[in-house]
Amino acid sequence: MNNNHGIPDHLFTVQNSDNTYSWTLGTRMGQFLSEIETLYGARDTTWTLLGFEFNEGRPNIRFSGYPARRQIIIRLGEKAFKSAPQAIYQLAHECIHLLAPVVGGDAPVLEEGLATMYSEDKVKALYPSPQDAIRTSSQNYIDAAARVRELLQLEPDAIRKLRAVEPDFYRMTEHTFADAGLDQIPQPLMAELLRTF
Repeated sequence: MNNNHGIPDHLFTVQNSDNTYSWTLGTRMGQFLSEIETLYGARDTTWTLLGFEFNEGRPNIRFSGYPARRQIIIRLGEKAFKSAPQAIYQLAHECIHLLAPVVGGDAPVLEEGLATMYSEDKVKALYPSPQDAIRTSSQNYIDAAARVRELLQLEPDAIRKLRAVEPDFYRMTEHTFADAGLDQIPQPLMAELLRTF
């Protein structure tokens, strides 16, 4: 703890000796959103991001006041309160879902795989020590991330190209791949990425 309030370091900002401020989840969220939009295309700004909160359940996106108000909140699980690497993992994952939020809909493998891959990569970049490594134990998420990595090996800018044609992951079809100039993607991989997670 770097404060007198018992608040975990990753949730409490302090002024550093060089007059900068420490990173918090709020500043990381801004960093992630900027990076995600650069890598994968603009997010749907018809939704207002209110911030993040903690809950006792699983991390998710909460649609506040929908349909009257198009407001969303990232909800992080209790593990994120206690562990900085876990907080980064959950926050990075949920930030991907801000690109094209879907109320009550199921995300395709492409979206969940991208969220899992991005969260794993962010934890590895920010916490390179092996004891801080976070990997999902869910085979569905492992497989989804592997399919997205396979896609990006074939075409590193594939997701940006796809979202330039169709911004919403759940509306993408095999025609989206063709219209994005991604005819070289094997049909079985394409079908798996488009499948509902």
